[in-house]
Amino acid sequence: MKKQDCLTLREEELLNVLWEINEPLTTGEMAEKLEPDGWNTATLFKTVRTLSDKGYLKIIGLEKSVKAYSRKLIPALTKEEYYAEIMMKRGLDINAIANITAAFLGVTGKSGKEWDNKVIAELEEIIHTLRKRGEEGDGN
Repeated sequence: MKKQDCLTLREEELLNVLWEINEPLTTGEMAEKLEPDGWNTATLFKTVRTLSDKGYLKIIGLEKSVKAYSRKLIPALTKEEYYAEIMMKRGLDINAIANITAAFLGVTGKSGKEWDNKVIAELEEIIHTLRKRGEEGDGN
């Protein structure tokens, strides 16, 4: 992948839509879904080509339509992976995770025991997975 430092707002907007839809789409299917948001076909095709060239979209199959085949595309990385890359390129590293998490918790403005318990449960699951990986790595 030949990723650049940052995507344009339009490129990021398209990726956000694809992350939200979370299924492989042809450019024709993307056009149908994005038309209500003011996307025209030319802009969409150019953005898809640029994202593909930059390595942010990958082909996972083909779909036959009448006489031609259309590529089925998905993002090459998750939303979280993309934004983690951006943060790392901006100088944040693994040591900043705790502070970033604390900042998210303070900035969201959401409070309440149910929400706090959900975040804690998700963080505990991540910690459990990392510990398990570490233990498996020690045995090799």
